[in-house]
Amino acid sequence: MTATTGSYQYDKFKEQTQIQEFERLYRQASTMLETERQLWPEIGIVAGQKVLDLGCGSGVISHELAKRVYPAEVIGIDISEELLKKGEHIYRAQSHRTQENLSFQQGSVYELPFPNNSFDVVYARLLFQHLSAPLDALANILRVLKPGGKLCILDIDKGWSGLYPEPHSSVELDKAIIQEQLSQGGDPWVGRKLSSYLSSARFEAVKTTVTLIDSNLLGLNHFLDMLAFGGSEISAENKFATLQEKVIPDVQSLLDNPSAWAGFGLFTAVGCKPVSTNV
Repeated sequence: MTATTGSYQYDKFKEQTQIQEFERLYRQASTMLETERQLWPEIGIVAGQKVLDLGCGSGVISHELAKRVYPAEVIGIDISEELLKKGEHIYRAQSHRTQENLSFQQGSVYELPFPNNSFDVVYARLLFQHLSAPLDALANILRVLKPGGKLCILDIDKGWSGLYPEPHSSVELDKAIIQEQLSQGGDPWVGRKLSSYLSSARFEAVKTTVTLIDSNLLGLNHFLDMLAFGGSEISAENKFATLQEKVIPDVQSLLDNPSAWAGFGLFTAVGCKPVSTNV
């Protein structure tokens, strides 16, 4: 298993694409932030818990988690060193000092660089859809959790998403992106499988819930702004360029349609490490 195995590899993007993709990831996390914050009390994320934020990307959520669990430590980890650099730069520029209980570290979910029983909570948002070996990742997560510690996974499922009216160009691009993700080891339908994965990995008290994220909640312009529409994939596959050129104006034209709607289900899967365990 290599550290880069998966269907999303930011460091392989061209420089200009990296800039655009970071901006999209930042907008996406910022737009969904309030929804996630409302989930944290239900999940049981509270002050004093040491948290590992897996696939932290832009660092938006890591920063908010650090505020919530203060004075306990939050470590954001991502396979992409470039993403981590950009995320750290943003927060140094926005504040007079770095959040004192927040740090970032490069690393892979398959080879977490931490001792056994290190964290009260492991948080993974929009990561598992890109993993080619989710059970291997879960075994490593289980190792670094303290006995009784909690894993929270937030992810999506293509079966729980919709856009109406949906342009034909969007349908065609969506099919192409799904095939590309599958060919690279990702899983666009991971949401429905999370409970099964956690149970197979020996987590206890496993529960999955679904929260609707839609254009009524966010506004259609903000919702569409979160989506890539193939932008990331084009850096690796020029065959998507023609499809993207068609879909972007088609989708943007929906902003003039007062009855247009878009939405997806955000799956939240939670499980606990057994108190009595040899892991």
